[in-house]
Amino acid sequence: MNLIERLSERGHAMPPLGAPAANYLHYTRSSDLLVISGQIGTPGAAAAGPVGAGLSLEAARIEAQRAALGLLAALNAAVDGDASRIRQVMRLGVFVAAAPTFGRHGEVANGASDLVVAVLGERGRHARAAVGVASLPMQAAVEVDALVWLQI
Repeated sequence: MNLIERLSERGHAMPPLGAPAANYLHYTRSSDLLVISGQIGTPGAAAAGPVGAGLSLEAARIEAQRAALGLLAALNAAVDGDASRIRQVMRLGVFVAAAPTFGRHGEVANGASDLVVAVLGERGRHARAAVGVASLPMQAAVEVDALVWLQI
């Protein structure tokens, strides 16, 4: 089964992978290591305030899921739609635009982690960093990047 079908079974559509927003690539690969650039949720989502000061925990969790959809789109492009080429998602990095007093970054990051595991099963289980930041590109609330081990 491919990633598009796996997402569809879970009620999601694979978003289009547009051109990068600046001077970078969506992913790079060296042998069996794939590095996926940070993917954001909805641009402007943090405009009303960062998580904990305008944006709710649940809204931020949805933004993490949206960012993970972009990440899966980049992964899909990197493996030419063949999910069998994915050995393991090794690590997710989840960056959360958060108020200084907000401390539930891991709960926000679960939006991304839960989707990746739901789509890839055991191959989607990963190590993770969930980090609060003052701001993200295009006023996004969440950005997610990944390291993925591929079959060669």
